[in-house]
Amino acid sequence: MNNPEQHPATGAPPEGTPTPLKAIIEQARSARQHHTDDLFRRLGRGERLTAGQIYDTLHAHTVCTWWLLVARHIEYADSGGLRPSQAVARFISWIAPYATDPIPPEPAMLATAPRADVERAPALDHLERSLALIRQDAARTFLSQAKTLAVVCSAEQSPGASTGQETTA
Repeated sequence: MNNPEQHPATGAPPEGTPTPLKAIIEQARSARQHHTDDLFRRLGRGERLTAGQIYDTLHAHTVCTWWLLVARHIEYADSGGLRPSQAVARFISWIAPYATDPIPPEPAMLATAPRADVERAPALDHLERSLALIRQDAARTFLSQAKTLAVVCSAEQSPGASTGQETTA
């Protein structure tokens, strides 16, 4: 429990998790930490944040959260009896729709907005659109990583040892 990265609430991969999955989770965790540290360092110095820095941080957080949820799902779903490939396959089916979600239309400038909402309302509209685009990109990243994981795991399996269920992702 001394290492916060291994705390159960973070979704640390349980024992027996394939090495490629552990590597993807660690890569996602590292990217999230890097972008978060960079953002807070810049804020601490009073620097303005760029849209790119915010985008990268939110993207990294989204991808990392999904992979950590996969790890938690492996550990806790079906009383810990869920195979990693089955957990990944479940998340692929849950996350795939995000990759093709319709993006809200470009916000129109509302000339009739109340005085208090002249800046806030359009900013929130743009932010909603931006978050949808980040979520869509994060879904494509997750799905690409999951596809790579399935290829690597199937290549690592010996042909005689397979039961046909290991690589459903």
